[in-house]
Amino acid sequence: MRLLAFIQFTTVMIGIIAAIAGHFFALPKGVHLGVGLVGAGIALGGLESIVTRRMCFRAWDDKYEAYAGTPALIAGFMALLVGTVLVAAAYVLTEGLWNSTLNYLMRRPAPVLIAAGSLLLGAGVLMMLNPQGRSGLAWMLLVRVPRSLLGFLVVLGGLAGIGLGAWEWLEPVAFDRFVKNLPQQFSWPIAPKRR
Repeated sequence: MRLLAFIQFTTVMIGIIAAIAGHFFALPKGVHLGVGLVGAGIALGGLESIVTRRMCFRAWDDKYEAYAGTPALIAGFMALLVGTVLVAAAYVLTEGLWNSTLNYLMRRPAPVLIAAGSLLLGAGVLMMLNPQGRSGLAWMLLVRVPRSLLGFLVVLGGLAGIGLGAWEWLEPVAFDRFVKNLPQQFSWPIAPKRR
């Protein structure tokens, strides 16, 4: 087993155990430590994928070679983002700022929209790639085309999330007005109003 993969797996597993034990024994700092360790392990895997351009969390060197290059780079950025968010959440929990941070993100959701959009964008691009390199008419019609179409829709959703986040960041008043008017735009009357 690769040493770096062992460190990644061990960090994540110890974090999960610490979070469960902290919750079970009513030790909030244990939960915070566990969340931080899980995030650190995932972020370490993301950094490995970005630097080596090979998939993270590989137990052996010859595994997932079909995903080397661009797919590994995309997966690495996604893992780094998730790990960083978990480490930040552990910090916010430890400092006792969870409620104020959550309230701020409810009022100004731009970072959440951009992060979620980035994850959707990466997942959609990964769905559209064909790293196995399989070919054949049946494979293309039954697997590759539907997966690519679904990936394209996920990419569009990711771009929409990033766009909405950027709009909220730059024009918060206009975004708030849009969100308030959104239920009225999609409300269809079930029955016509009587006079």
